[in-house]
Amino acid sequence: MTDSVLIISKVESFMVNAIRHKLESEGFMCAFGSTDSNNIMSVIDEKRVIILYVDESIFERQDLLIYLKDKCNDDDLKLIIIGTPSDFNVVSNYISDNYLACKLERPIDMQVLITKLKSLQGEAQEELDKKRILIVDDDATYLRTIRDWLKDKYKVYMANSGIQALTWLAKNNADLILLDYMMPIASGPEILEMIRSEESSKDIPVIFLTSKSDRESVKSVMRLRPEGYLLKTINMSYLRKSLDRFFNGENINEYI
Repeated sequence: MTDSVLIISKVESFMVNAIRHKLESEGFMCAFGSTDSNNIMSVIDEKRVIILYVDESIFERQDLLIYLKDKCNDDDLKLIIIGTPSDFNVVSNYISDNYLACKLERPIDMQVLITKLKSLQGEAQEELDKKRILIVDDDATYLRTIRDWLKDKYKVYMANSGIQALTWLAKNNADLILLDYMMPIASGPEILEMIRSEESSKDIPVIFLTSKSDRESVKSVMRLRPEGYLLKTINMSYLRKSLDRFFNGENINEYI
């Protein structure tokens, strides 16, 4: 829930406590996590909104900054940074602005922070209503392209290998998997077999999204019963329309 907020700083300073008490008076559930804590990452796992109150000590925890970036990307963590312009410049070496909910300069305007948090609450409800799509492809550039095509309408997650996909699926659920055919170590059909063999993922629909267009390759996956087979030559409009049709219960099996 986005009304559950974790404030991270080196110490619970007067200003950090003032922020916490003000947010609690507005109905937000707040907790504090020290950058010196050995279990700070496990505490972060329990929250959906993180307020990072920046001081010089945070730059001694590069692992924490990288972890926050990954959480923003993989788990849709909402990250708000409070600091100075120079702090923001240093943080940007680890976390780009694309991953941030907002940056607020000190001294902070509490009403701006509260307004932003309430806005995130509304966005969170919209996110809950979105279908969840996992894209599995070893081409990082293509992964980002498809994510950008779909992210305004769907919750999009990425995996660059079958193992990464299965690891993600062990802890998360998806409404659809877009799967490449040709990947190193394990091919798309092999990954689909593994997905079908796991109790937690066996019923998740899978659509191949691949450049493999020869008839034999297409026929070879028929026994695995994917929900569709799309070629990477399609454009954004065609892909989005195909997914709309799929989620509306229409058949998109043009190749199978």
